Amino acid sequence: MTMDHRRLLAKIMGMDEYVRYGTVCDMDGRQVCESRREGLQTYLSPEETQDTLRHAADAWRSRVKHYDKIGRGLYTMAVYEKLRRVTFPLRDGHLLLITIDNKGGRGIVDRILNELYGDYTMD
Repeated sequence: MTMDHRRLLAKIMGMDEYVRYGTVCDMDGRQVCESRREGLQTYLSPEETQDTLRHAADAWRSRVKHYDKIGRGLYTMAVYEKLRRVTFPLRDGHLLLITIDNKGGRGIVDRILNELYGDYTMD
């Protein structure tokens, strides 16, 4: 399945002003593309971001072995003092990572799930 990662990131960045950053990486943590809010003060260096992507890919691969028992993973979220980082698996085998400012962005995860999986609800 071919997915337009740049278009997806542009759409997500446009969903909410509190989405700070988005990137897509492969399952080895290699970045495919990224988008960041204009004027954004980054917290991590490019090297630290790359390290984060490798860790996210490793962690996601470790979850796959439990899918047959608990279902496929939809997303993970880590909450920090300055931001929330959310990781979503993409249907083409890549990962989408976004960061959201803690000052807002409520409900953005459900909107992204709807974009990725169609009419999605957690019910």
